[in-house]
Amino acid sequence: MGTTTAPEATAPSQPGTPEAGNDESDVPPAVSPTETVGVQPSPAAPGTPSSPPPNGHPAAGTPFPGEGMTLQQVKNLQQTVDGGHQPWRLDRVAVAKSFVQGRFGWSNVQTSTDSAPNVIYLTNSDGARVFVHLIQPATQGARGIWTVDSGAWS
Repeated sequence: MGTTTAPEATAPSQPGTPEAGNDESDVPPAVSPTETVGVQPSPAAPGTPSSPPPNGHPAAGTPFPGEGMTLQQVKNLQQTVDGGHQPWRLDRVAVAKSFVQGRFGWSNVQTSTDSAPNVIYLTNSDGARVFVHLIQPATQGARGIWTVDSGAWS
C-alpha cells in the first residue's frame, strides 16, 4: 500500500542554508520541502484508504513532517539570524505561514493559536486547515529561531 502526500510547492529560497549578504531578509521565503532530512511520512495504517477525501485534502489527523533540519542547519540558521538576517525566523506565526506556503502552496491563510503556545492553526482560503508544532531548537526565548517540528491536517 502506498501513502498519499499533499502536493508540494518548490520554493526559491532555502531557509536552512541562508546566503550571506541576502538583502531580502525581511521577507520570509517559502520553506522548501527538499530541505527535510531524516523525516519520512508515516505509512498508512492497514485498512486506511490511500486516496484523499472528496475535498482533495487528507483526512483530519493525517500527520506530515516538519522542516527536518539537521543540527548543523539549525546552528547555521541561528547564527544567520543573530547576524541580523531573516528576522522573520524569530516570529513563530511568520514561520508557520512560510512553511504552509512552501509545503502546500498556500498564500492567503488565517492563523490562530490555542492554549499551547507552540501550536499554530492555519486555515487556507479554500477552507483546508492544518496545525503545526513549532520548536526553538537552538537559542530559547526572544532571540531564538523557530522551526516547524511537525504538523497534521485538522
